[in-house]
Amino acid sequence: MPTLEVRYWPKRLRIGPGSVADLPDLMAEQRRQRALVVCGRTVGGGDMLVGVRRALGAGLAGVFTGVEAHTPLAAVEAGLEAARECQADTIISVGGGSTIDAAKGIVILDASGGEFALYQVVRGDGGAAERPVLGGGSLAHIAVPTTAGSASEAMPTAGIRDPQAGRKLLFWDDHLVPAAVVLDPEMAVHAGPELSAATGMTAMARCLEGLYSRDRQAISTGLALHAAGLLIEALPRSITAPDDLEARQACQLAALMSGVASINAMASVVHAIGHGVGGRYGLQHGISHAMLLPSAVRLLLPAIGGEGSTVATALGGSGDDPAEAAASAIESLLDKLPLPRSLREVGVGEDEIAELAAGTMDDYMMDYAPRPVSEAEIAALLTAVW
Repeated sequence: MPTLEVRYWPKRLRIGPGSVADLPDLMAEQRRQRALVVCGRTVGGGDMLVGVRRALGAGLAGVFTGVEAHTPLAAVEAGLEAARECQADTIISVGGGSTIDAAKGIVILDASGGEFALYQVVRGDGGAAERPVLGGGSLAHIAVPTTAGSASEAMPTAGIRDPQAGRKLLFWDDHLVPAAVVLDPEMAVHAGPELSAATGMTAMARCLEGLYSRDRQAISTGLALHAAGLLIEALPRSITAPDDLEARQACQLAALMSGVASINAMASVVHAIGHGVGGRYGLQHGISHAMLLPSAVRLLLPAIGGEGSTVATALGGSGDDPAEAAASAIESLLDKLPLPRSLREVGVGEDEIAELAAGTMDDYMMDYAPRPVSEAEIAALLTAVW
């Protein structure tokens, strides 16, 4: 029997309606007094920020609303400057994955003295290359997700877009797991149907990729199976009844569990393709994940043998072929969601598929597929959804 190792787990969680009011207690536990709230303009101009301001009271040192989609490098640099100007000792990220990653980027810049390059995850000849351990720095990070998808709040990873290079800078360090997380479904009800659907499918992609991962294990599998079942039922409800706090909280929990599952077992092909498509086109990850997931499941679920039947059952699928049953269940879910279903709809040219496939092969996540996947198979996946 192989040794089981669970390396990554959330540090501190507060879950439930109204739990954003616990922010001062969480800061006090970290012996922190001055918070910079980091968010985008939508959060900054809406009711979510009002609630956070009310909760923090005198502990609010400032607000930075400059986060943009896909976390461009310039926004991260501006966020660190804002933290220094207001003498913050805590970053509170209020938003989706881009916002949480922006806060992590601020933490990286603070801890590294402004150096990004040394800490990037790159793929060497033997897989992900070694990189220095990030020091502690001076800033604590508390995450308040407003969407149910990225699970960045539970993971030691971050992605920051370099628009000039047209790619994502990827980071992985234990210090990037937030000191605390608040999952308050009242913060999630403001997410619109398209955003709710896309982020939910990001969580679903992590579940499925964790389930057929080369490094899958009992705990990651248990989390991913339960999270996938929650999403099948709750994600459509969160769109048709956006004020349904039970559905919103189920999606939040599923997203967090999918993150813990996939970071311990790792995602692979769908996420690797998503890095390239997202970096090149500024496309929300959940959109590309949703398009690719059924075809990827048909391709890769057979590699795990009899375990595939458990996956299909968790998704509510039926039939003699587990891969087909699971993929069909995902397609039935997608039929209920307001998402594009083809790459051409989001501006990807058919003549760009070969270049995207070649770039995907350099992504470190490709090492975690359940079997070797060729460049031709990646191109076929992209062609199938073009």
